[in-house]
Amino acid sequence: MGKINGCLKCVFFLLNAVFGIFGVSMIIGLVKAPPQLSRQMGPGSWAGMWVFSVGMLLVSILGQTAERTEKTALLKGFAGLMGAIMIIMMILGIVMASYRNQLKNITPDSMRPMMADDKVQEVLVNVQGQFQCCGIMSYEDWGNRIPLSCECLEDNVCTDRPGHLEGPAKIYSRPCFPIVSDLLVPALTVSMGVFFGFAVTAHFCLGASLLMIGQVRHHDGGRG
Repeated sequence: MGKINGCLKCVFFLLNAVFGIFGVSMIIGLVKAPPQLSRQMGPGSWAGMWVFSVGMLLVSILGQTAERTEKTALLKGFAGLMGAIMIIMMILGIVMASYRNQLKNITPDSMRPMMADDKVQEVLVNVQGQFQCCGIMSYEDWGNRIPLSCECLEDNVCTDRPGHLEGPAKIYSRPCFPIVSDLLVPALTVSMGVFFGFAVTAHFCLGASLLMIGQVRHHDGGRG
């Protein structure tokens, strides 16, 4: 008979399986992802996704190994790792919630000064062609010269360029920020839920690990 209660092992297995299933699912998704997605995300973000996915899988493997071997050292290491993951996931969840609230509270007056930044303009030029929009909050964000990326070729999203401005005759009537915000807010909400969900799972895994350590020590007469 093992040192650890069978029901506790079962609960621990189910909790720990969450990390393994998520890690494997992420890895499969990254392998099957189209090449252009990695280019859009950038090498740093893409590598981070791989590290996170493989890390989740390794955490699950460590947990299962600790549970099967019933080694106090492995259980202690896993418990410490769960404590760290719980804290990190809580922080990331709070960060996502903060970003989401900031997006919801952004006003045109707070966004327009960003147009003075050349990097923001470069990003905006790419976004405009992709999402068929012009300017952050309005085409007026570009001042007197509207870029070619605002040129509109589909009548249902077009408007005439005001005569006193330079640029294409037809421009996108929609600003970019509301479109991007409508995509980012749900994504941030999902990310927040995932991080908080992992924090709760890590919390229960930590508790189960401590209980198993206690049972192993009791079985060994207080050693370990």
